Amino acid sequence: MAGPRFPNVPIATGVPAVMRSAATQVIAGVGLLSTDSSDVSQLAASQWGVFKADGGRALWPDNVVALNYRAEHRIADYPIERGGFESYDKVALPFDATVRMTKGGTIAARVSFLRAIEAIRGDRKLYNVTTPEQTYRNVNVAEVQVDRSQESGAGLIIVDIHLREIRQNAKAEFSKSKDPAGVSPYNNGSAQPADPPANAGSVQ
Repeated sequence: MAGPRFPNVPIATGVPAVMRSAATQVIAGVGLLSTDSSDVSQLAASQWGVFKADGGRALWPDNVVALNYRAEHRIADYPIERGGFESYDKVALPFDATVRMTKGGTIAARVSFLRAIEAIRGDRKLYNVTTPEQTYRNVNVAEVQVDRSQESGAGLIIVDIHLREIRQNAKAEFSKSKDPAGVSPYNNGSAQPADPPANAGSVQ
C-alpha cells in the first residue's frame, strides 16, 4: 500500500525541511528560507522578505527560496608613464537585491499575491529587504519576473523581485550661471542705414 504523497512530520528543531504540501513545492536544489505560510508566526519570526519602512510586510509569499545581493564600487583610473595606471577615486554605486518567492494555495490567494506585487511595482515608496543577519534598507522595485512552468506545477507561482537602492542624501548642485535671455542689452554705438543706390528701383 502506497504511503502519503507528503510526509506528516512536525516542524521542529532537528526535523529536516521536507515538502509537506504542494504549496511548499520549490525548485529542485533550492532550500527553503522560510516556513510554510500556514504558520504565520514562524514566517514573521524568520525575517525573510520584503518589508515596508514601518516594519510591516509588503508581500506575503509561502516561501522565500533565494536572495541575491550585489554591491559595486566604481574605481576611476588615470594613465601614468610607461603604460601604467593609477587609481584616484572610488565611488559606491547603488546596490541591487533580488528576492525569489513562491506562492501556491488557492487561486484567490495567488491573485491577491500578484496584485500586491503589481501595487509595489509601480509606486515610489521605500522598502527594506530583510534577512536574519542583515537588512538592506531604502530600496524600490526595479523589475519583476514571474515564472509559471509545467515543471514547477500549474498551481505554483515563482516570482523574482529585483530591487535597487535609492539614495536619500543626493543633492543637485548648480553653478551661479545666469539665463542668457536675462543679459542686459549692450550699446556698441549707433548704426546709420546706408543710402540705397540711385538705380535700385529702376528696371533696365
